[in-house]
Amino acid sequence: MPTHFHIVQRMAPGGIETVVLDLARMDPDVVIVSLEGTRESLVAHWPALAGLGRQLVGLGKPAGQAWLLVPVLAALMRKRRAQAVVTHHIGPLLYGGLAARLAGITRRIHVEHDGWHYANGRRRRLARALEWLVAPKRVAVSHATAGQVAEAIGVVHQIVIANGVDLDRFQPGSARYARLRFGLPLEARLIGCIGRLEIVKGQDVLIDALVRLPQEWHAVLAGQGSQADALRARAEANGLAGRVHFLGHVEAPESLFPAFDLLALPSRAEGFPRVLIEAQAAGLPVIATKVGGVAEAVCPRTGYLVPPENPDALAECIRQLAEMPPVTSPRSFVDPRFSHREMAAQYRALLAT
Repeated sequence: MPTHFHIVQRMAPGGIETVVLDLARMDPDVVIVSLEGTRESLVAHWPALAGLGRQLVGLGKPAGQAWLLVPVLAALMRKRRAQAVVTHHIGPLLYGGLAARLAGITRRIHVEHDGWHYANGRRRRLARALEWLVAPKRVAVSHATAGQVAEAIGVVHQIVIANGVDLDRFQPGSARYARLRFGLPLEARLIGCIGRLEIVKGQDVLIDALVRLPQEWHAVLAGQGSQADALRARAEANGLAGRVHFLGHVEAPESLFPAFDLLALPSRAEGFPRVLIEAQAAGLPVIATKVGGVAEAVCPRTGYLVPPENPDALAECIRQLAEMPPVTSPRSFVDPRFSHREMAAQYRALLAT
């Protein structure tokens, strides 16, 4: 059976990877190739991958350059009769794009999920070289990302396909049930923040904002990452240990959203964050930093945008939202505009050309 390859760096919980997982679940012809990790290790770390069967391949790439991966990947493309190759981020473009050329595959597509990583001069130079060597059709997840990429590497023609979410999964639900399920305080006002615990995601700014809010406000951080210990220490140093709740990785975030009063995304850089669409599909108002393509993902009637690195502005928006709750549900903003079915249809149309 002919297949479509989607190549990622490492298939672990994250925005890019969840998009690819959704596409694979909707299309049995999709094969996900993770450069790093074996199939067994990937599934062990992310059990949601177990149902993919032969749709998931882990190549076990070691750290550093691994040029022998190119012919190995090209052989896999021939064996699995790949008709199109879609790469996500610069590493997969390097290995997957060159392998696709070697395998004689003409339908080569590269998806830019953000543009801020091209601030790195070495990456810009590599991307420009790969633009010439691989010549992929280019997709950007937001108009802002497309603009960043055009400025960084001179690519003008790009198709914008926004990240979509499963609107059947992400819906309003019972706050009480969700709080009981995750052991969260029933009477507190909860600010949710879901994402990798990394500096770029800005959870430290949310903790600093919480200092400026009344005791009734708590923050719930869901995710894993290198900053977990530092964030715990920051909360404790500010006397917030009882008001910041660390949940780790949550396998089914749709069951967590109803627990929140709002979702905050204090990122320092973003492309087009799915978590904003998921939260709004669940009926939550959102507050997010105005970076990357974030503004394109926020309902203008119910959401707020704040500058990055500004806990005062974040705290003030939380107060305003509490005093003037939205008169309409943000779900109407995302449905059907950001449905995963609409996203998949756009990718299918692109792969057919």
